[in-house]
Amino acid sequence: MHAKLQPLLISVAAALLLSACASGREVDEQLAFSESLIRDYGLAEPHKRRLQYYVSEPITLARSASSSMRGIADGRLVDRGARDIDKLHVASGTPGVVVGSGPNWLAVSFEPGSYLYFVSKQPRLNSPYWDDRRDGDRYYLYAPDWDGRAGTVQVGNASYQALGRSIDAFLLVDRDSLYTTDSRDRVLSGRLLDRDSR
Repeated sequence: MHAKLQPLLISVAAALLLSACASGREVDEQLAFSESLIRDYGLAEPHKRRLQYYVSEPITLARSASSSMRGIADGRLVDRGARDIDKLHVASGTPGVVVGSGPNWLAVSFEPGSYLYFVSKQPRLNSPYWDDRRDGDRYYLYAPDWDGRAGTVQVGNASYQALGRSIDAFLLVDRDSLYTTDSRDRVLSGRLLDRDSR
């Protein structure tokens, strides 16, 4: 064997041997934040504020204000009106932080100065417009008067209408898991019978 290649081959063999002896695998995943997760990890109220949350589905919120004026001007009847529509969109995967919590509810802020409520164990919604297949253990957007098409949501102190499938949005959290495996290889040399004991 060439003298310059021998140290390189020894280094490669040593690296392979070390990697076979101990290996680590890191798994990053997102889990639905739920009552089961709280129990499994023993999370108290202060722990909930230390987690980074994400919304699972897009949320669309809207509110409108209108004004009208009726009267007489220049000898004619005047009817003027204006309608102002304010829409908020929270994209799937948007990060948020908890600014308040209690048993079965979280107030999650996606921007400073406002928050949305997410609640677990919500009562099943009966509506001819919608089939409620939500998992009651998860923390879903809270719209108590949801009728299958829209429902009232509080964004801080303002009331909005949650539209479309916004009611399906629930909270997710990240989990980083590190699994380590140690393995050792030995070759047993065997034993010979002790000749003196015969």
